[in-house]
Amino acid sequence: EVVHFTTPKAQASIAANTYVISGPSQTKKIQELLPSILNQMGPDSLQHLKKIMQQYTSGMMGSGAPAAGGDGDDDDVPDLVENFESAAAL
Repeated sequence: EVVHFTTPKAQASIAANTYVISGPSQTKKIQELLPSILNQMGPDSLQHLKKIMQQYTSGMMGSGAPAAGGDGDDDDVPDLVENFESAAAL
């Protein structure tokens, strides 16, 4: 399910790295929105979407669950340690 904004309004505070999308919204299934999304996509985007769908379906058939989009290795997130300031200095 996705949150679909019918008339979105965007606000940003770049200094605080904060972005807000507001307005009337509905929760919908992606299948409901896909026909209107496809009309807005270019040929490169359609090829990318096909590739994602192939990965998704092969992940579902192989493991019974959707593919996670990665190998599960979170190298960019450090492990939580007692003194996180010394870990951050590394």
